[in-house]
Amino acid sequence: MISMVWNKWTAHADAPVAWQKLFQDPATSNMEGIVDLHADICFFLIVILVLVLWLGARIVASFHHSLQPVPERFNHHTSLELVWAILPSVIVTLIALPSLSLVYTFDDLVAKPCLTVKICGRQWYWSYAMNEHVNMNLSAQAQELLLRD
Repeated sequence: MISMVWNKWTAHADAPVAWQKLFQDPATSNMEGIVDLHADICFFLIVILVLVLWLGARIVASFHHSLQPVPERFNHHTSLELVWAILPSVIVTLIALPSLSLVYTFDDLVAKPCLTVKICGRQWYWSYAMNEHVNMNLSAQAQELLLRD
């Protein structure tokens, strides 16, 4: 109880909290892209959900056996079939374009890494090296620590 009251008046500084529902504030432009893509996909999800629920409720209400005891016969409805086929492909395209652009922005990060760590698996141990930015060999330091003990 005390922690709930204390958490109400403290600043969390973008740290995860219990039962957190939304994303933390993004620190990079890539995370901003992920949050925006999530919002876009949630928009399409809610629109499709509302449309399907509305159509389902309308079908249940309109075609109840007490309102229409003899069912109608439909063989072909070309415009309905075209909309039925084209609308999902348009929705998938509208979702795919922003997600592909986001994936290609991640490729830019892979081309220019900030830090490269070389990890080699030996027979009985791992060796680590960061030669580009740090002039030290981690496995040599670890061996020195082991030899001191």
